[in-house]
Amino acid sequence: MFGSGMPRVLIVEDDETVRGFLCRALERGGYEPVAVRTGEEALTVVRDSTGVDAALIDGILPDMHGVRLAEALLDDPAGADVPICFVTGAIRDRWPAEAGVGALGKPFRINDLNETVAGMLAWSAAGGSPIDARRASLRRLEQGFLVGP
Repeated sequence: MFGSGMPRVLIVEDDETVRGFLCRALERGGYEPVAVRTGEEALTVVRDSTGVDAALIDGILPDMHGVRLAEALLDDPAGADVPICFVTGAIRDRWPAEAGVGALGKPFRINDLNETVAGMLAWSAAGGSPIDARRASLRRLEQGFLVGP
């Protein structure tokens, strides 16, 4: 938790309507949303001194695939410990988080979103996972359902 004392959740979503919905839902859930449109903007926020506690990433962004953004986060010391959840229409349910990497299918219920974020933060509070386990989890998740460039 940075600054305000509320957990900061990065939202990386190019659709303005979805981005706004996620921001409002997270604010009501007691989180501080930090919303951006592109992967590059997300990397800038993560590298900022205020950082983030968790990241919700759309599967396909204007400048890169969400998986490439997740890889960049894992490769960056400022983002290596940030739990990641893809918010994607490629699935219709939750993909259980493993090693701090999971997915939530669109459409979703606000309760599912809040439970997912709470689980991400609990994973961090418990000490996270080794980076190799996180990379392996991302690979499994990508092979399981994510598609695109």
